[in-house]
Amino acid sequence: MEEKKRPLLSELACVNSNCESYGQAGLENLTVRKVYGQDRIRYLRCHSCGAEFSERKNTAFWNTKIPESRAIEVGRQIAEGTSIKGTSRLTYTHPDTVKRLTLKFGQHAQDFHEQEAQQLDIDILEMDERHGYVASKKQQCWDAVSIDAASKFIVHVAIGPRNTDLIERLMQGSHRRLAHPQDLVLMTDGEASYRTLFPVIFGVSYLPPPVKARWVDLPTPKYRIPRTLAHVQVIKHRQGQKLEAVEVSKAHGSWQRINQALDEIGYNIPNTSTVERFNGTARRMNAHQVRRSLAFAHRSNTRQAVAWWSATVYNWVRVHRSLRTPLEVTEGKKRFQQRTPAMAVGLTEHIWTVECQLHSPKVF
Repeated sequence: MEEKKRPLLSELACVNSNCESYGQAGLENLTVRKVYGQDRIRYLRCHSCGAEFSERKNTAFWNTKIPESRAIEVGRQIAEGTSIKGTSRLTYTHPDTVKRLTLKFGQHAQDFHEQEAQQLDIDILEMDERHGYVASKKQQCWDAVSIDAASKFIVHVAIGPRNTDLIERLMQGSHRRLAHPQDLVLMTDGEASYRTLFPVIFGVSYLPPPVKARWVDLPTPKYRIPRTLAHVQVIKHRQGQKLEAVEVSKAHGSWQRINQALDEIGYNIPNTSTVERFNGTARRMNAHQVRRSLAFAHRSNTRQAVAWWSATVYNWVRVHRSLRTPLEVTEGKKRFQQRTPAMAVGLTEHIWTVECQLHSPKVF
């Protein structure tokens, strides 16, 4: 698949939030007023509101001074797990510029994910945390992720120390992106915070009848689990580094709902294999996550930027072998359609490139 050197004019939209055509591509309201710079950047004019702006506005290339081809190569290297210094050497770019672009790309990826990953039709969700550091090995920094077991799409990422706040941010972020958050089976590890927070975030709240007594406080809200909702924990018991046993515990819901979800994805028993496999891939895509290494991030904002950028590339750019679909047989050879997790979950119909991802505008 060839990379697009420049987005088509029909794919761009007005960036003026007060314009009636704001964020709406294909209305033929944009014309090119001039072209500037060594990359021949188009300066656009909107006929609906009269605003003039660069085509880079609201993209990851906004205010980028280096050549566009080199900025794209920096994005590729960071997504492949190359360190800041390694990317600097390979792309002939100053390390400070690589750091600045990394922060820009990470923030753009997070905003783009917030824009596109909404109303997801997901029935089975897996959550897990990935160990890491920031600044020094005295300061732990974990990557908590939620992933769709069927499409392999990363629903949400949360960065921070492994505590209740991290798990709550992960579950809250996942909840608001789902189209049917109360028609779900969640599979996690044995972390106690999952069991405690699941009814509060995914359940249905209600007020119990007040007690007929004097000087009592208002009743505390309680939560019930609908029949379409369930949570199962896969608890691993270890003796040192050796895995002794795996315990499957139903935390909330019914086994009937859990078994129904397992049949949909072809699992025999509840497990978190999808998110655990992704953890291995993520460590290869993130230079700050390599095991037994001192290549951890020196700042938390860089750590978060690389985590979001690699997750976005995984969702939209990388094809997943298990997601390919068979096509017709040609000359005795089987052909397959390659798909990315974003294609499998229904957010796009084609494989994106890093260049397309960086050119994609964010609209809020």
